[in-house]
Amino acid sequence: MSEKDEANLLAMKDAAEKILRYSKGFNSADDFYGDAKSFDATLMNFLVIGETVTKISEPVISANPKIAWSKIKGL
Repeated sequence: MSEKDEANLLAMKDAAEKILRYSKGFNSADDFYGDAKSFDATLMNFLVIGETVTKISEPVISANPKIAWSKIKGL
């Protein structure tokens, strides 16, 4: 795996961890939506994942067929 792929995968992992952290502790979806900072930060990290997945090389995608790459971003 290239250093670029590794960096991209780590960026995706970091974004996923932030999503979990920013969306934790809300009693309802309305409460979460009402907290603009947490909601916007969470959405931004979903965008980071979606954009970063397009940068993953074909060899990495092919070597990991159990990952639903196309569900992450229409690959």
